[in-house]
Amino acid sequence: MTELGNILNNLNIKELRFWINGVYCNNCVNRLFRALMTIKGVESVEIIPDFKELKALAILKYRGEISKQEIEEVLSEASEETPYHEYKPIWE
Repeated sequence: MTELGNILNNLNIKELRFWINGVYCNNCVNRLFRALMTIKGVESVEIIPDFKELKALAILKYRGEISKQEIEEVLSEASEETPYHEYKPIWE
């Protein structure tokens, strides 16, 4: 792909940042990463934990449209995998 093609391709990538409550350890970070990567259109996921506050900053890069409902459903499913965790997004 040409340099111009790469630039045009990257123009279509959007970014969404939000906090997730209930993040206690690196297992949580890995679980959230895997769960969020299953959303259609997601190109990359970065999870930056704040274990002291029991939350993490999620940064999604994606193409197309992603709804908050889709994210909430994926986080709910990830919560069901671990009996003592409940991942909740914080929308600002």
